[in-house]
Amino acid sequence: MKLRAQQILNWLENEKRKDSLEIKTSKERLIKELKSFNKEELYEKTKEIKLTLWQRIKIVLLGN
Repeated sequence: MKLRAQQILNWLENEKRKDSLEIKTSKERLIKELKSFNKEELYEKTKEIKLTLWQRIKIVLLGN
């Protein structure tokens, strides 16, 4: 009976080790993939419209 219990415990420890290794590799793969992204690819740059001085004054005065 002790031998069977010891075998089951050894099997469980091996499975835990395999699972932790698999999780570790998947985390590393995900981190590497996230690091490969470019910030410019993820977000669109909004083009700023340069206003003239008179256009800015009009916006301030008229609130438009």
